[in-house]
Amino acid sequence: MANETLYAGYSAEEIFEALEAKPLTTKKNILDYIASIRKLAKDGMQEAEVKKVYEWIEKQIEALGQDIKVNTMVYLKNELRNNLGKFAAPTKGEENTFIRFYKQTFANQVKTKAYTYALVDLTRLNESSVIETLKTINTYCLRNKLSAKEKEDIMPMIKRIVDTQNLRLINQLRSMEGIRKNFRIKVVEENKRLIIKAI
Repeated sequence: MANETLYAGYSAEEIFEALEAKPLTTKKNILDYIASIRKLAKDGMQEAEVKKVYEWIEKQIEALGQDIKVNTMVYLKNELRNNLGKFAAPTKGEENTFIRFYKQTFANQVKTKAYTYALVDLTRLNESSVIETLKTINTYCLRNKLSAKEKEDIMPMIKRIVDTQNLRLINQLRSMEGIRKNFRIKVVEENKRLIIKAI
């Protein structure tokens, strides 16, 4: 039976059970499961199901917050993003708000291959480009309000900066008053990790 038929309509938990995978409580098991899902995605597993699994794996990684080192969590999230990131990216159709601001931010620069790739797959963006784009968004936010859809497009990139646990990048984000007020969030330390909290 084809994989896309086999898992169509399944929840992330049901797919996990069907694959009889080991519990996602160790670095090795998580990496093995990411590899399994990547293979299934290549073999024709439906995109909707892969997206569900992506979000679920991310939650499993976050649930280990107190048991693993910060660097390990950053590494696992990066591996998830590198292997399955395109399934977390927005679907085509209405232009993603973050991409709109990204284009504005780098409008006057020479368009490299990396720039072009980022337009179709935001996971390819490096952190410095994300921060520069957030600066543009912050300036916009000082005078304008974002819609719920715009916030939904931008929030994963804010989260991505916090996920790096890189204090230099996070301090830049913390200083962005427009984003803080528009999203009603702050970055705080909890269990030796920096996380986003709603205000």
